[in-house]
Amino acid sequence: IDHRYRAGARPRPPPVTTAAATPELDARKESYSDMNDWLNVMVQKRLSKARVEGEPLSAEVAWVAEHDHEVYRKRFKPVVFLVLALIVYGITQTTEPLVLLLTFLVFYFYIDFYSGVLHVVLDNPRFVNLPLIGVPCVEFQWHHTFPYVISTRRLLDVWGDLNVLLIAKTLILFALCGFSTTALTVAGIGCAFGFANQFSHRLTHTAPGKRGGVASWLQKRHVLLPPALHQRHHTDHTQSFPVLNGHSRGLIQQMLRIMPNGYCWLGLFLMLSAFDLVAVVWLLDRLF
Repeated sequence: IDHRYRAGARPRPPPVTTAAATPELDARKESYSDMNDWLNVMVQKRLSKARVEGEPLSAEVAWVAEHDHEVYRKRFKPVVFLVLALIVYGITQTTEPLVLLLTFLVFYFYIDFYSGVLHVVLDNPRFVNLPLIGVPCVEFQWHHTFPYVISTRRLLDVWGDLNVLLIAKTLILFALCGFSTTALTVAGIGCAFGFANQFSHRLTHTAPGKRGGVASWLQKRHVLLPPALHQRHHTDHTQSFPVLNGHSRGLIQQMLRIMPNGYCWLGLFLMLSAFDLVAVVWLLDRLF
């Protein structure tokens, strides 16, 4: 890949024919047993097309061209299964139905808001060169080029995109709160809603005939995010950020008007990621 192609600049096409510039890559979906491999081929074809046509590159596309980065990867499945086990174990720890109900309600609304904050951060093209958060930003912003990605990859890989985030959050929780019944319950339900958030986002990009009747029913009643609401984001990347149910999208938009600086959002995301589960444990311990 020619490293001269940078974001914001209009590079000159290389002095070769289109046929020579475009690698012979098998773009047939059925040729690949793992969809990550097929999607990475589509990335290479997208980069080749940009080189040939000399088009200016967006930040995430230029970053991948410069670093020869593999955008779509198989995630470490044992961590996903470990989180699933934590979800089951944590939810079964409490015998208080009211505690479970309140915790579910808190996370149902909070995770939608948190997903909006995370989405604002990951969508910021200025962050692609930052340490730690840069690569997730690059990989997430390619979702604008290939919106169908999240419904094409295996669900375990989609859930596996959260591996580092969920492990970090639960480690901080247990370090600060110990392995109390409340902490285990909050960890289980919090991780469950993290996976539910990914699943809801995935459903918005799933063909109507493949969503299933229950999922479509939940989307129509705004229990899960309706596809039409999420499509607004792909029409205008400054709108409609939350992806669990969309109830917090108005709040996120108001906050963006008041606090447009991206680094403020990054700070908010880091603070929430470190202490949100701890705050829920603190609240439940004082209520019950």
